[in-house]
Amino acid sequence: MKVLLKVLNSNQNKPFELMRVNEPYFFPSWHFHPEFEIMLVLRGTGMLFVGDSMKRFQPGDLVFYGGQVPHLYRSDKEYYEKDSEILSKALVVYFDEDFIGCDFWNSQNITSIKKLFTNAKRGIKFIGKANNEIRKRILELDDQKEGLEKIIDLLTVLKIMSETREYELLSSEAFSFSIAKDDCERINNVYHFVMDNYSENPTLEEVAEIANMSSTAFCRYFKSHTNKTYIQFLNEVKIGNARKMLIDNDLSISQICYATGFNNTAHFNNQFKKSIGLTPSQYRQEHVEFAPL
Repeated sequence: MKVLLKVLNSNQNKPFELMRVNEPYFFPSWHFHPEFEIMLVLRGTGMLFVGDSMKRFQPGDLVFYGGQVPHLYRSDKEYYEKDSEILSKALVVYFDEDFIGCDFWNSQNITSIKKLFTNAKRGIKFIGKANNEIRKRILELDDQKEGLEKIIDLLTVLKIMSETREYELLSSEAFSFSIAKDDCERINNVYHFVMDNYSENPTLEEVAEIANMSSTAFCRYFKSHTNKTYIQFLNEVKIGNARKMLIDNDLSISQICYATGFNNTAHFNNQFKKSIGLTPSQYRQEHVEFAPL
């Protein structure tokens, strides 16, 4: 599966590009590109990988990425089924950092936006009221407007982003962004293999073979490129899928434990609480109570 290194040829006459996604599933590859990106999920669920972080995504999620930040929206398995009629929808905004000219960013009065751009190197997920306000502005963006109007619209979005404290930084500060194309392709293959086979508990040797490396070399390689061990990553994938199953169906905790590849419920409960801060039963109760009617 090829890695997307550049998503578009930037048109210097346009301050930003607006892409409307309406596909069976989202971008299938762990990828990065020089443009800044704002992605608003309108429809679809799955796992979001940003640098060394992994979270579930759902409609309404809004993330701002700096240039060269590797990320992947891996849609849930039902989106890949042959006869599936469900779609994934999103609005994606791409723009160059100097879309308004390099000198503009040297102004002393825009330190908040400079900080925003620095934080975007880790991926910024906006939440709460800020999410609602930014989402409204993104939905109002019009790719057919004249240049000055488009610049004002984009700057308004960035201003709201820069002034709010309602956000989460996704990737850790320790994550290295020095990633070559070959690295991205290798990790992408590993990610997809594990996502497809997590319930079978792929061994280190099996995954190392996918990466075309020895087990010892793969351990060092994976830790240096993802800031976590393979076992930590595998458990995160299993917990992420367990979260979906706890909300989407009526399987018992024990059934979900074994369906996601854990060998006993005590270990499952411990790993889940360590990752989420709640036991599986507490997590289910909390989300069922607040689920829309």
